[in-house]
Amino acid sequence: MQHCDLVLIEGFKNGGFPKLEVWRESQAQAALWPHLPDIVGIACDGVFPVANATVPLLDLSDVAAIATFVQAQAVSR
Repeated sequence: MQHCDLVLIEGFKNGGFPKLEVWRESQAQAALWPHLPDIVGIACDGVFPVANATVPLLDLSDVAAIATFVQAQAVSR
């Protein structure tokens, strides 16, 4: 891949790069955070099932906040 500022990939959990977990309450699945160390934030649509999350929790319906978060992560790296 040629040089670029940001690449968004869905479903590629392995690899040493920052990740935004998307967690949906309706899916009734365990969270990936804190088991995947590269997760830098979590976008969720309900109460996140892990107490005391140490990464930012974002409202899945707030697209502007998620976009701002993703851009800030890209700039800081």
